[in-house]
Amino acid sequence: MNLTIDLSEQNAAALEAQARAARMPAEHYLAHIVARALERQHQRDAENLAKHLDYMASQLAPETTTEGMEAALQEALTQVRPRRSWHL
Repeated sequence: MNLTIDLSEQNAAALEAQARAARMPAEHYLAHIVARALERQHQRDAENLAKHLDYMASQLAPETTTEGMEAALQEALTQVRPRRSWHL
């Protein structure tokens, strides 16, 4: 992917200095920063989902069956997924 990022002169200079300190071309250094940020975001999203699922499980009545939980999950997913129209 190629893109152009407009940075202030101060931020561009800081980025270039950091890239030099890491002994990397600025483009590779910036790509590394973006990749790490995306990985951290994915990890946080997964952790938040796990916490939410734990919370949902804690709210279930003790007599709820696995099938009932699966049905409730499918219903919830149906409600939040975007509506799709398939046109051929």
